[in-house]
Amino acid sequence: MYVLKHMERLYVTLIMLKLNSIGRLIVKRFAGNSELITIELLRSCCLPVLLCAIESLVPRVCDINSRNNCINTAVAKIFRVYFGVNVDFIRQMTELTSLHILVYERRSRFFSKLYQSSLFRTLMPLFYERMF
Repeated sequence: MYVLKHMERLYVTLIMLKLNSIGRLIVKRFAGNSELITIELLRSCCLPVLLCAIESLVPRVCDINSRNNCINTAVAKIFRVYFGVNVDFIRQMTELTSLHILVYERRSRFFSKLYQSSLFRTLMPLFYERMF
């Protein structure tokens, strides 16, 4: 349990560092399409770290919601809009998919690849015999 809490703190620290670096880029932007550049940085730098943090633990809905709110806050600050419909519309137009969907898709891909592997097919009956 202690190790999980320590890993969660480590991932939260990594996320905060990534968001701080993105925040510095937001402050320094002056180009015409700088919002889209910042969104691409968010997608390429922060999103993988967030997904890694979620997958390292057994995610609860509140964990996914808190990380999703983190992305919503970043989008609201990048485009200088208020929360709600504006942020949802921007996320839809920039293809920043909800973390609920991303976690579900990644988990489905993982289990389908696991089920297709030959090692799983040989070990699962042994595991089942020992359990029951």
